[in-house]
Amino acid sequence: MKFENKERLSIGPQPSGDDEFTARMRLHQSWYRTNVLKVPYGTGPTPNSKKQYGNMLTEEDAARGCNFLSERLYKLARERIEQATGVVEEFRLLRNMLSSQPMCFNLFGLMVDDLNTATSFWKKILPEEVDRVTRVDFELAPEPIEEYLADHTAFDAFVEYRDTSGSLCFIGIETKLTEPFSPKVYDRPEYMRWMEGDKSAWKPEARDEVTAIKHNQLWRDHLLAFAMLQHPDSEYAKGRLMLVRHHEDGKCAEVVKGYEALLRESDDTFMDMPLDKLMSFFDEIELNDEWRQWLEAFRLRYLL
Repeated sequence: MKFENKERLSIGPQPSGDDEFTARMRLHQSWYRTNVLKVPYGTGPTPNSKKQYGNMLTEEDAARGCNFLSERLYKLARERIEQATGVVEEFRLLRNMLSSQPMCFNLFGLMVDDLNTATSFWKKILPEEVDRVTRVDFELAPEPIEEYLADHTAFDAFVEYRDTSGSLCFIGIETKLTEPFSPKVYDRPEYMRWMEGDKSAWKPEARDEVTAIKHNQLWRDHLLAFAMLQHPDSEYAKGRLMLVRHHEDGKCAEVVKGYEALLRESDDTFMDMPLDKLMSFFDEIELNDEWRQWLEAFRLRYLL
């Protein structure tokens, strides 16, 4: 979408330090706030920030649920905040339009109370596996954490389903919009428990590479899915991590390509899913009026 200079000035401050993709997406979110939501811009990106950005909502507009595509999705986000578990950052979720966290709720939220549509959708993605979806949740991590990664790693979204043989399976989902993967390196003894053995998803020589900055967060997300699957008391017959990333984010695509090279050829516990490809599956299933309105709104909000 192209913008005239006059319009660019009217949609709020745009920082000069963004990379090309982030700048375009920030501008698009600012345009959406101005022309679709028709509300003023706020401050951010943290609660105590005083800087104004075009992609930030005011406290008042955030409280009205403006960061979500419908009242139903906003209610779901509020309910998840009130649970006070997982890694839900309230300010980022409610006020930052550029964050992947509200995008995740906007993308998968309607499935929580509509497992029939969820089943139709996931059957398109995994036609040989999915029989029926049984649960969709957000910011989920298995407990007790000491028996898995012993840290605060959690899935942004979580889909549980029965496969065609009746076995229980899952998809843990990590979503990325413009945020880079975490620049911090985490490496705990608990992680290595899942890296070793014949069933390991990773090549033997991948040890140093997966812990490096560029792969560390993605590795930990994947490791959590692998730990859930391989835990001695696991109830799951199959499980995987799905990374949902914006298809125009070249930096994220480059990280994924490098990470996939560290996995065994036989591994089926990691799935890369560009956002445009994911959205195309909605065109292949029957949707009611609410879903069709949602699909149009989501594409306007997030697909450049």
